[in-house]
Amino acid sequence: MSSDDIWNNFFGSFESLNRRIEDMFADFDMNGPDVKTYGYTMYQGPDGVRHVKEFGNTDGSFGRPQIASVREPFTDVSMENGKVKVVAEIPGVEKKDINLECTGNNLSIKVERGDKRFFKELALPCEADPKSAKAVYNNGLLEVTLDSVTAKPVGTRIDVM
Repeated sequence: MSSDDIWNNFFGSFESLNRRIEDMFADFDMNGPDVKTYGYTMYQGPDGVRHVKEFGNTDGSFGRPQIASVREPFTDVSMENGKVKVVAEIPGVEKKDINLECTGNNLSIKVERGDKRFFKELALPCEADPKSAKAVYNNGLLEVTLDSVTAKPVGTRIDVM
C-alpha cells in the first residue's frame, strides 16, 4: 500500500463524516429568518437562594427546535448605587410598542409590532419603587432604571441608666 493510499483513506473518512454532519444540520434550517436561542441563567437572589431560569425561544428539547411565536429578549439586570438597571435588546420596534409593568419585585416587558413579538418577565434583585422608573429606548436597546426601596429601621431608642 502506498503512502498516497494511506492519506486518501485517512482523509476520505473525514469527508464522509463531514457529509453526515452537514446532512444532520440541514434538518435544522439554520439559515431561516428566525433566530433560535436556548440557555439558562443561574443567579443568587437577595434572600441567598440560588435560582436557575431558562431563556430563549425554543423549548430546549433535543431534535428539531420548536419556534415560539414570541421571542424572549436578551437582558441584563444590575444594581449600582441604590438603583436597579435593566437593559433589554429589542431590535426593530418603536418605543410606542413597548409595554412595561413593574410590581416592585418583577419587571415585565411586552412588545407587539406586526410580526415582531417579545415578552420577558424579570425577577429584580431587590424591591424597587415602580414610581421612580425611567425608561429609555434607543437603537434597539431598552434601558430601565428604578430606585431600590430600602427598609427603614423599625424600633425605639432605649436609654441606658
